[in-house]
Amino acid sequence: MAGHVGAQMDKKVVLDLLAPMPKPVEAINKLIAIFRTESAPLEIKGEGSFIGLNQEEGESRVLLVLEGALNIYRIIDNLRFARASYPNIFGMQGSPFRNNLYQFKREKGSLIESLPYSLALELINDHRLFNEVLAFQTYLSDFQAYRTNLLISKSTYQIVCAFLFELEMMPPEERLRTSVFNYIQEHTHLARSGVMKILSDLRQGEYINIENGKLIAILKKFPREY
Repeated sequence: MAGHVGAQMDKKVVLDLLAPMPKPVEAINKLIAIFRTESAPLEIKGEGSFIGLNQEEGESRVLLVLEGALNIYRIIDNLRFARASYPNIFGMQGSPFRNNLYQFKREKGSLIESLPYSLALELINDHRLFNEVLAFQTYLSDFQAYRTNLLISKSTYQIVCAFLFELEMMPPEERLRTSVFNYIQEHTHLARSGVMKILSDLRQGEYINIENGKLIAILKKFPREY
């Protein structure tokens, strides 16, 4: 592994790891407050059951994440796309195509409510929440572009480094419950041997501190080349 100071990687500039904009919490909370005048607790069959945006009767729905988090999975290959903590909203795009791309799993203890998509549109129109919708949709679009940029045309090494930085930015109590390898593999489906080799080399080079499979800290900038 190349470890020269001149070839080291600036995590914010080279890998473009930071989301382009922070989550617009104020706009989301405003939308949720209006939606909750018509929403109801979501009935979930089992703790590990997947949740879809299309209902059996054909009407799509909007999901409100009021406490805890939803994990988002790509249906075609069960790739874990992201973890979405509260407050959050899903289903606002209303596109059958997009609704059939992803499904969700509720984390234990999370509170999720839902309402029909058509009713959500009526509430937005009645309360003139167009600015809030635009802010939230811009955030979602940016995050999806960020995720795509993270994975497309990147080497295994660059992807592993990117997800190490994501783990570093987690709240410590969450990060210390998260297996580094499982987190990377669930989000990428990269080969186990390649991921483990890179993690081992980064540990041996004293770039990262991992204990019991959990990331304690990133100790210094990663080399640009592997």
